[in-house]
Amino acid sequence: MILSCHSIETECGRLGHKLGWRFLTCPKGNIESASIALIAINPGGDKYLRPMWSVENGSAYVVERWKDRAADGMERLQIQVQRMFQTIPVAPENVLSGYLVPFRSRDWKSLENKQASLEFGLELWREVFRQAEKIETVIAFGKQMTPHMSKLLHANAKSKTDFHAGWGDQKIDLYECSRQRRLIVVPHLSRYAIFGRQGNVAEKAFLEALSYQ
Repeated sequence: MILSCHSIETECGRLGHKLGWRFLTCPKGNIESASIALIAINPGGDKYLRPMWSVENGSAYVVERWKDRAADGMERLQIQVQRMFQTIPVAPENVLSGYLVPFRSRDWKSLENKQASLEFGLELWREVFRQAEKIETVIAFGKQMTPHMSKLLHANAKSKTDFHAGWGDQKIDLYECSRQRRLIVVPHLSRYAIFGRQGNVAEKAFLEALSYQ
């Protein structure tokens, strides 16, 4: 697999995706420099947008204006990501972030040719992680990501432990992976705004997962 706009564009057409694609939500140089990665399932939307390989002026969670918000970085998911990284603290623009499957769809359920698209995305990220030698921690959004990320990172089938996120029975899950990496799966922050809630339960759980030995 060669990481390139051409390879994604070709597969986008072959699989019949009509809404375009985007891959990284950070500068491409973060592949080699970042120690933390953040991966979401696929870009959402119901209209075509031009393809985007990366965001060279920072993190899309900070510098982009989503859903017609009044200012950059003010959509609910963006705010949650910013608060999550303030907990560490790490600047979002220094994180390797992107989409597991680069093809846009209204939601994951409606994605065309889902299995083939997923396999392509996994191949892309296998190559990314071969190059991203400094990555120690991978964060994934949504429990549906667990089997895919476990396959990608050779994680244990069971979580090493789990941490209550302060929202009903939602938990932050921790997995040990190959190459001494760890996978942290958080409830999808577009649905569960767990960071910044009273008591800072999610922040404490997130830090415990990061530091767990």
